[in-house]
Amino acid sequence: MIEAKWKNEGYEPTSEEHESVSFVSAGYKMLIPTSFVSMGEKVIEEAFKWALSFPPLIKSACVIARIMDDIVEGKEKEVVSTVECYMKEHDVKEEYVYNLFKERVEDAWKYMNLELLTRKDIPVVLKMRVINLARVIESLYKYDDCLKNVGIELQDNIKCCFINAITL
Repeated sequence: MIEAKWKNEGYEPTSEEHESVSFVSAGYKMLIPTSFVSMGEKVIEEAFKWALSFPPLIKSACVIARIMDDIVEGKEKEVVSTVECYMKEHDVKEEYVYNLFKERVEDAWKYMNLELLTRKDIPVVLKMRVINLARVIESLYKYDDCLKNVGIELQDNIKCCFINAITL
């Protein structure tokens, strides 16, 4: 609602303001703990508390999801994007922002890997759930918006995972 309000009022948020809202509105922050429900008894109450505290691992996953979405959607969005906010705030060209944001995505992956290897208090199965969900986002947005433009590559990935899966 905040993003729609900004658009209707013609308000141009700073990139920091925009990220504080859009990283949440993307829904990824809540997708992760919601996905824990399907894991059954492996997940205890502390896991949900950890996920809902918005720890660095999940923040990094949200950076990946939001920025990759903004990069592929560009100006097609109905509300202002993080890319547009950054361009206006810093008076830089779109290509510069895309390159900068791609670096941010790479940095987020590095941080996720660091968290995977160093956080011993969180079960690996939970950390891998976060990382695997980020992998899905990356595969959907790496080169195009595959959610809107379902091509042969995504179709083949789905077939490999579900239709032509190898059973042991």
